[in-house]
Amino acid sequence: MTKLLNIARQYCGNWDAGKCVGCVFYRKDGQLTYYVNSKLSGKNCSVEEGCEYFENIVVPGIDDKRIIKSIGA
Repeated sequence: MTKLLNIARQYCGNWDAGKCVGCVFYRKDGQLTYYVNSKLSGKNCSVEEGCEYFENIVVPGIDDKRIIKSIGA
């Protein structure tokens, strides 16, 4: 397992045994809401190819500076 996949496994709420749950969160009229993106759901984790959820939600929530440094964020 690559470093990015291992970090996703540990921290990503969309991780499910290597597959993506596909939840996409957004704000609408000041409220947080979500939908399940069928293009992501059930597919292999795409963190290595680039994943907006991982980059915009997961990484900012990681408080271990060593992990952040290791992924170049």
